[in-house]
Amino acid sequence: AGEFNPQGVANLLWGLATMRERADRGLLEAMQRRATASAGEFIPQAVANLLWALATMGEKADRQLLEAMQRQATATAGEFDPQCVSNVLWALARMREKADPGLLEAMQRRAMATAGGFTPQ
Repeated sequence: AGEFNPQGVANLLWGLATMRERADRGLLEAMQRRATASAGEFIPQAVANLLWALATMGEKADRQLLEAMQRQATATAGEFDPQCVSNVLWALARMREKADPGLLEAMQRRAMATAGGFTPQ
């Protein structure tokens, strides 16, 4: 897992979730540890895809990963596009996790700033 960069971690889990596959427990734990260790390098799309993938697979992010991803999302909120904002908030809701107040505020501000870019699906 140590060779995976943030995009690789997010893409691997996104792929499994998109195929509706459950990740092997050992793989899932290794990817969560790798993501936690490299959280500061995650771009908004990778944060959103990682959280979306875990939620879609019915997994809960471990506490350290969840805190690290929320910190990174808050720090990079100004770079989030509407889809990433939606996916992060949806994933937290799906995992029944309460968003950090700073993250929630940052995502709401970003949603207002990019409101014209939101499209129905």
